[in-house]
Amino acid sequence: MNTTRDKINTTTGAPRSLNLDVQKGFATGSHGITRDEKGYLWFNTRSNVQRGLGGLGKVDPKNEKITVYQPPQNMSPLGGAVTMDVDGKGKVWASAPDGVLQFDPVTEKFTDFKSTLAFKNNKGTNSTYGAAGDRDGNGWWAQMAFDTIGKADMTTGKVTEITLPSLKNELARATPAAREFYENFSDRTNGNPLPWSQGPRRMGTDKNGDVLWVGNSWGSTLARIDTKTLETTIVPFPDKTMQPYHIAVDNNHNVWANLWTSDHIAKYDPTNNKWTTFDLPVRGTEIRHVSLLERDGKTRVIVPVYRSSQMGVMTLRSEAELAALKAQAQ
Repeated sequence: MNTTRDKINTTTGAPRSLNLDVQKGFATGSHGITRDEKGYLWFNTRSNVQRGLGGLGKVDPKNEKITVYQPPQNMSPLGGAVTMDVDGKGKVWASAPDGVLQFDPVTEKFTDFKSTLAFKNNKGTNSTYGAAGDRDGNGWWAQMAFDTIGKADMTTGKVTEITLPSLKNELARATPAAREFYENFSDRTNGNPLPWSQGPRRMGTDKNGDVLWVGNSWGSTLARIDTKTLETTIVPFPDKTMQPYHIAVDNNHNVWANLWTSDHIAKYDPTNNKWTTFDLPVRGTEIRHVSLLERDGKTRVIVPVYRSSQMGVMTLRSEAELAALKAQAQ
């Protein structure tokens, strides 16, 4: 790896590498990134010297200064497919192999929360996939292989876990012998699930509401979880081929998902129960991340296009712009 983070000039498209700890030609690696309300960018760091030393990096985009915070030795490091979010209180949440970490930028202290039922059992050893923080300052994470969502309650300090319902149509297809085989299968992992798994990956919270939205990749569904009551509803995508990877929620409660297997971005309007899909201009994209920029009256949906080494920015037209285009067409 020859870069830790890249900064792209949105006017010229020119990239600029921001590197940490370059040794033998390799920079410290990274995986997840998120932005807080002050404009700081937070990302995880992967040591290129010793495994298990994952930390938290902060970039000030104005002066490009990078600061790295390392969790205490008695806590889990940031690790695995690290995803990150900033909650409504300004705290940073990031996935650890066996749970989630919270970081307070003011006190510069970490707090860790661990999965209980869903990390390691007789079905296998799992790892955290998605992580998010809600507007009340609580943390959430997914144990993908076991269809389990964890909640870290910052008021009580306790961890609660929610098990997502299995896919009934897939269960109905299985013979009793097949069910018995899979229930006794002891090597369950994120990429080796049960046929009727939902497969919760990366998630997003509504910062203007009390809802967590989880992208279920194997089930082609969304999980809607009430962050206060924990009531859970499964919302199917329009087509079973639509597999969500990451979820972001805009200021109008709309849910955005990148469909990593079908070169589309999907928008779900929960108020009207309406789906809209946007066709990407390139193929074989395998997009695994989605981010929103809502500023100056504009909403931009930003995605990294991995397989063609590009960045995609979709700018939504305003109602006034759409009306002007309709008038022009007439």
